[in-house]
Amino acid sequence: MNNIKLLATDLDGTLLDSAMCLTRENREALEQCISRGIEVVIATGRALSAIPEDIRSIDGLKWLICSNGAKIYNNITEEQIFASYLSPEALTSVRPILEDNTIMKEVFVDGKPYVAASVMDDLGWYGIPEYFQDYVRETRDPVPDLPAFIWEHAELIENINFIHKDEEDKIALLYKLTEHAGLYTLTQSLRFNLEIGGIDTDKAFALRYICEMLGIEREETMGIGDNNNDVSMLDFAGIGVAMEDGSQAAKDAADYITTDSDHDGVAFAVEIFIQDNE
Repeated sequence: MNNIKLLATDLDGTLLDSAMCLTRENREALEQCISRGIEVVIATGRALSAIPEDIRSIDGLKWLICSNGAKIYNNITEEQIFASYLSPEALTSVRPILEDNTIMKEVFVDGKPYVAASVMDDLGWYGIPEYFQDYVRETRDPVPDLPAFIWEHAELIENINFIHKDEEDKIALLYKLTEHAGLYTLTQSLRFNLEIGGIDTDKAFALRYICEMLGIEREETMGIGDNNNDVSMLDFAGIGVAMEDGSQAAKDAADYITTDSDHDGVAFAVEIFIQDNE
């Protein structure tokens, strides 16, 4: 246990509590890891611009995996060190969905999430729960014609996030997306969304890239997450930790279940697997 050299943690539902805030306990746990020479990696489905300043200002935090693994950044130098994009074939395969105005889409380009301006008038109708709406308004850039924007930036699409209004909509959308699943990765980071990224895009691929760059073995890593888009990372890590209120897929992939995000689950896991084993 005392050989952990890298800690990777998801944000929403994991490091951030249900109010989308970084608690003092979780912040101090990461700072203590960094002070001991452990590499800390933020591995999130969020685009770069949507990562809170509270996270980016953690002293010594160097690595950011964004858009479910499509981008890796050096947080200190702000250098992009890895990128993976959806292929033109993948975009063409989902074109009917992209042009369906009843489905809300978020498109990540160059570290920023974009949405159709029309959806911002009634986010609830499109399936965004009330507690999440302020975050969307604060972090999304509206564009007048989202399909046109997508084709104008077709070579730079990191991730597409599809929002569904209810479980029936989700199942119908999932069925449509699985028809061409060999052209992209398909995952979920929130109960009301489905996401696609490049064929080799996931958190494990990005984490492996960082480990190889730093000369760290997978057995020397710990990953913490709560949802389906964390499964590959939990499988890859030497120690996979899922949140108590995480998805069943995340918990099945984990070696250990920690407390939930409102009870400092990241700090709790760090104390057990890192601090108590030094």
